[in-house]
Amino acid sequence: MQMTLTQTLVMALIQIVAVLAFIFVVVPMLTFAERKVIGYVQVRLGATRIAGGRKGLTGAVNKIMWWMGHFPVISFFRGLPTFMADGIKLVTKEDIMPAKADKFVFWLAPILCMVPAFAVFAAITFYPGVLGVFPTWVPIVGGLPVDGYITDINVGLLYILGLASVGVYGIVLGAWASNSKYPLLGGLRSAAQVISYEVPLTLSLLAPVILTGSLNFKTMSVELATGMSPWAILPLFIGFFAYITCGFAETNRVPFDLAEAESELVSGFHTEYTGMKFGWFFLSEYTNMIVVSALASAFFLGGHYFLPFGFQQFVPASWGWFAQPHLIFFLLKVFFLLFVFLWVRATLPRYRYDQLMSVGWKYFIPLTLVNLFIAGLVRFMA
Repeated sequence: MQMTLTQTLVMALIQIVAVLAFIFVVVPMLTFAERKVIGYVQVRLGATRIAGGRKGLTGAVNKIMWWMGHFPVISFFRGLPTFMADGIKLVTKEDIMPAKADKFVFWLAPILCMVPAFAVFAAITFYPGVLGVFPTWVPIVGGLPVDGYITDINVGLLYILGLASVGVYGIVLGAWASNSKYPLLGGLRSAAQVISYEVPLTLSLLAPVILTGSLNFKTMSVELATGMSPWAILPLFIGFFAYITCGFAETNRVPFDLAEAESELVSGFHTEYTGMKFGWFFLSEYTNMIVVSALASAFFLGGHYFLPFGFQQFVPASWGWFAQPHLIFFLLKVFFLLFVFLWVRATLPRYRYDQLMSVGWKYFIPLTLVNLFIAGLVRFMA
């Protein structure tokens, strides 16, 4: 169905708002989930009270959380009011800027981190088809189909990688503009870390590119799940573990959080940031975790299909629902990988900086080059 320019723009706006709503719901819940996962893994209570006196609003909230602890299911959400209070604190906290900071760059840096993290979702395919149709009574877009993606461009993966790499400029500029030694050290660490691990991360993603002969996100996700040679399972399996490990380094997460190592750098590149300017750094980090998980799910874990690593091709059509692509499969895989991010943080210690660089250059770059060669052989023999 041919859409007018107005309908195209309205439909794009609706999809953009839906994706942003998804991000702004998932990211806050990730912070709550992180506290719960770490609490369970490390066997500690976590935040079940709001600090302060026991009168007024604080006292009422403390009593509510005490009451929640008496019920099996409700007790899981016992720390939810604390998480909500943290969000309010970020918005209302005093905005402090160092006296000798570069004010313009200091303001610009969080934006440079946040905007690319959001913009990459334009090329991510949540579902390779039509999710539904607007009712006919809806103005302008009534009767139009709703695609499972904002845009379907031929160089979608190239767009994602190119835009995602811009985020490191925000980290480096924020560290430099703070005019403080600890942020500067954290920014330099992050720049070296991201540059080092972008090489094996990109090489690990080139294996799916060679196997499919495409850079289109939707085409790659479908073909990697259903249309590959059985031998493609090997480079996909190796590529996944290389990619997800490099993803930890790209997002500055444990065990590769050297840019924010509190035992050495206080809080790293965002030490001097407060209020919502710190919140934008925080939001971009968790958004990048979603992006890394979405790419891993789409290109290695079968994406919108049931089985990972190309095993979906062995699923007969008689399996019905499990033989078809579904949005729920993609989201479940993304949420599982987000859980892995939290699980690793609660389990593994931080690497030394020399170990971090050694792992990237000595092991992952050779491994991903070998995997690229294997993917080339599989494509040549197909």
